[in-house]
Amino acid sequence: MSGIRNLAALANSASTSRVLNLNLVAKRYADDPMRKKAPLFNDDLLNRAILVKHRLRRDEAYLLPNSTAVATKIIFPLDFDDLELGGRSIFVNQKGFRQAICDLVGYRELELERDFLVLGLLNELPSLDPFLVREQLRRNHHQPADCYFSISPADSSCMQSFTRAEMAPLVRMAFQTTNGGGGMVGKLADALLSTNVDTRLDPLRATLGLHGDQFTQGIFSWKGFIYYKWQFSEMIQSLIKVTQEMDQIKPSGRNDAGTREEVRILKISIRKRMREAARKCRKILAVYDDAFADLVHRGNTAAFRRFLLEAPVFFLDLGYSMGVISHISSFWGFRFKGSVENVPTSEEFLEILVEFETGLAPRQSHAQPW
Repeated sequence: MSGIRNLAALANSASTSRVLNLNLVAKRYADDPMRKKAPLFNDDLLNRAILVKHRLRRDEAYLLPNSTAVATKIIFPLDFDDLELGGRSIFVNQKGFRQAICDLVGYRELELERDFLVLGLLNELPSLDPFLVREQLRRNHHQPADCYFSISPADSSCMQSFTRAEMAPLVRMAFQTTNGGGGMVGKLADALLSTNVDTRLDPLRATLGLHGDQFTQGIFSWKGFIYYKWQFSEMIQSLIKVTQEMDQIKPSGRNDAGTREEVRILKISIRKRMREAARKCRKILAVYDDAFADLVHRGNTAAFRRFLLEAPVFFLDLGYSMGVISHISSFWGFRFKGSVENVPTSEEFLEILVEFETGLAPRQSHAQPW
């Protein structure tokens, strides 16, 4: 276990893909019967923890038995109402992980078996974005309440203008307006980004012809595609910057011919795999764009409705690719802080490149042809 600094800042401002703040969920939905009926974790303490995708520092690598660059950290706040006091943390699968959890929450290992299973499923993922998490759990027969799958306030705020632009063509089609229906667009965009499906979305309910759970699932799916489109548009520029700066770095220390050749080969491989990951994301997002265009330009509500209900399987491939790309982009920005003058050693630079290439390695696709 270790102390955590700046826990309040982490919980309040971190991106959706990096942090799953169960303490915030518990506060926001304290009286939600579904949260009590279908919790993410059975144990109350685990169900108020803060989960973080964390890049291991060199002095932390020994904690995990298998070589991994990004680990899942579980943070237990010392005071759920005052995160400034910090908390205690443990990595999923670190040495003594199960016993440490049992000692902390006061249960025997057998009683926490389901919670350990869920932690294992989350640990397999490269990020904690709600659409990837939900699909991973669903495929493994776990269906916690919808309140666990909301977008963070920080990301939701950044997505506002993007979502309004995405919604405008549909509003023009549905209400036969020529000026974009500004007020309606804003209202529907705000409602779409909120956690609960409320009466503000009734115009979409009527347009799509979906009701009950199908409408809830359809809206969640739609929000997912908008989230991934926004995230992709934000990250693609960062990736261009990363590839440019990779060539500018001249590491210190050992720089023999063998090391230079290894770095050169890794850079080529990373660029290739980045392009492949970006191409995969574009291909899946294009399927959504085509279905949405069919709805807007041809009024084909039946096809778009079917797409929304059947397409969440795409979230596994999108989420994995986005998670890896996001990790590369965010770590590069953190390590070099906008300047390649912060020169790494040859050993560190090789370590970074090897990690990037490993994370970008191809994996089996779950998406089906549409």
